[in-house]
Amino acid sequence: MSSEKAAGTFKEALERAGATVVESVAHSFPGKGLTCVLILAESHAILHTWPETGTANIDIFSCSTRLKSLAAIVDLGKVFGADGVSVQEVLRADGHGRTADGRE
Repeated sequence: MSSEKAAGTFKEALERAGATVVESVAHSFPGKGLTCVLILAESHAILHTWPETGTANIDIFSCSTRLKSLAAIVDLGKVFGADGVSVQEVLRADGHGRTADGRE
């Protein structure tokens, strides 16, 4: 998948999950990977890819319980053809967020 397509796919997945994308910037590293940053009305999301190792890391930070971050990650895993997806969810210090099983 091209860097442009990967950045577009990332943005679309976040929008389907309920994010409001305010601004998007992407940088392709020659012969390497991609870093894409989405500024969200709800905070931010970042995608880093390493094609040489078949790895992608996604960071989604949100101050909204409306944003379905885990759904976006599952969606992206399918689109990118991931063999496996590992998620580490960190609840915000103010208690904002959901547990891994979706409880508030």
